[in-house]
Amino acid sequence: MATFNKFTSFATEVGLKSHNLNTETIKAALTNMAPSAGQTVFDPVTNHPPPAAANGYTAGGHDTQNAWSAGKLTGTDIVITATAGGIGPFRYVVLYNDDNATDMLVGWYDYGSSITLASGETFTIDFDGTNGILTIT
Repeated sequence: MATFNKFTSFATEVGLKSHNLNTETIKAALTNMAPSAGQTVFDPVTNHPPPAAANGYTAGGHDTQNAWSAGKLTGTDIVITATAGGIGPFRYVVLYNDDNATDMLVGWYDYGSSITLASGETFTIDFDGTNGILTIT
């Protein structure tokens, strides 16, 4: 399983009510550029350039179908299937609040090495049904 890392600003922004983790859309975007904990907003041009929005990858990333309850952020696993031309390379999955005006960052997963999907191959972003995406206690 990939390692989850939160962006430093996330804890501050939750405290300032900048995120409603139950009703706002949290998206998962692929990138091959390493995120930095000090980043604050999703930037698909400079800091988080994605693979091409084609061949099974959606521009801006995929909706996590998130929910918030009892201090836990959960999401529905996302299965991305590459079509002709493939997807990648990517190593990181960046989570951001798509409903926030500045696309504030939540966290990212590091898969350890770059991944490229050939046509017909799938990649699953597993949000761990037991522990969820993250827990605040």
